[in-house]
Amino acid sequence: MRDTVLDHLHLLNFKNHPELEVDFSPGLNAFVGKNGAGKTNVLDAIYYLCTTKSYFHTTDADHVRHGETFFAIRGLFRSDDGPIKVHCAVQPSQKKSFRVDDSEYARLSDYIGRFPVVVISPSDRDLLSEGSALRRKFLDGMVAQGDRVYLDRLLQYQRVVQQRNALLKYFAANRVFSAEQLALYDDQLCALAPDLHAARLAFTSAFAPELQRFYSLLSGGQEAVDWTYESDLNNAPLDQLLRDSLARDRVVQYTTTGLHKDDLVFTLNGHPLKKVGSQGQQKSYLVSVKLAQFAQLTRSLGRKPLLLLDDVFDKLDAERVEALVSLVKAQEFGQIFLSDTHADRTNALVKRMDPDGRVVVLEL
Repeated sequence: MRDTVLDHLHLLNFKNHPELEVDFSPGLNAFVGKNGAGKTNVLDAIYYLCTTKSYFHTTDADHVRHGETFFAIRGLFRSDDGPIKVHCAVQPSQKKSFRVDDSEYARLSDYIGRFPVVVISPSDRDLLSEGSALRRKFLDGMVAQGDRVYLDRLLQYQRVVQQRNALLKYFAANRVFSAEQLALYDDQLCALAPDLHAARLAFTSAFAPELQRFYSLLSGGQEAVDWTYESDLNNAPLDQLLRDSLARDRVVQYTTTGLHKDDLVFTLNGHPLKKVGSQGQQKSYLVSVKLAQFAQLTRSLGRKPLLLLDDVFDKLDAERVEALVSLVKAQEFGQIFLSDTHADRTNALVKRMDPDGRVVVLEL
């Protein structure tokens, strides 16, 4: 199966770009320009085209160019059967449209994973500084790109949790309670949870060696890194957890236990990375997580995803940049898109890594 390759991109009213059209190299592509020129916005448009959502914002309206009423993204991908045209059109407050070769997807979840992508960005530091919800979202995104069944079950689970929470609020507001009504949702959650938990557990277990391998390559093998998947279901089945938490759930009026409370713990030499890791160690760890994600997707899908590097060379020191460049030159990766503010550094890098690569200069 052919690796994921994007040959052409056309933006209309996306963020600060009224219109942008560009052809790409199948290897290395770099966007160069001053801060504010829209380099990250182009990378985000590529991510949006692959995943139906932004990497940086949760609201589609944030991507519409000021003064306009919609945005559109068009892309031309390669496949074993020839070129694939993808068109995305978004008008806030209306259903977004994704068409592949003029056939529209009725469910966007069916589109996820068709064009896999991994992004490395300065915003990844939020995985360390923010709460568990962001780390769960990150974990689910990694698993879902390689497992569409997982995504369907996860969406079902999340809907049932919302319905159960609404029922708990109804009970409290009306001073009533029905164990039979609550059991309808509990049974659905208990039916979905084991497979979801097993998929997360299997993914995180298989992921750890890749994380350790890439961190060693970037850092010279001086430190030991790992991550731990924390879940209430590691210790008991969900039906027992729901019974034990019922009194608490009724008081707080939401479901306090289950897969939607899981977390990832990042460690350095056996200690929480957030507490003991230097800025350089944290940056290297996060880059290693994303490179390991790339390796996992490649293995599960049998083809290489796109790799987006947003301002990555400002995140790492010169020695670690060289290590990353060496990895890329060793052809572990397929098509790469990166952004940088330094034209001389980028041109030299592209010349060393891929003489046939493409440098796109974006002006303010």
